[in-house]
Amino acid sequence: MPLGKYDCEYCNKQFQDTPYARRRHLQSLQHLRAKAQWFDSFKDPNDAYAQSLGRGVCNRFVNTVFCQYGDACKYFHPKNNQQNTITQGASGKPYLKQVV
Repeated sequence: MPLGKYDCEYCNKQFQDTPYARRRHLQSLQHLRAKAQWFDSFKDPNDAYAQSLGRGVCNRFVNTVFCQYGDACKYFHPKNNQQNTITQGASGKPYLKQVV
């Protein structure tokens, strides 16, 4: 009996549908990233920003535009395309200032 083909809609890949091949693909980093990107496309960007306000701003990311923890960081990493900017207060601590 010929084996069927498995078509992954997240990655746009086809391969022989065996338990080993399917498990290997579904656990691959490329598939997990494509799946996360697909689900993130349905999120409201304003909602993600509102959830991040309680976490605080990552000082390392603000100063160097890089954080070794990436998305796993427990602090907020502001993006350039947001309408809020990071500014330094009189105390030297960064705070969010909304640009209107």
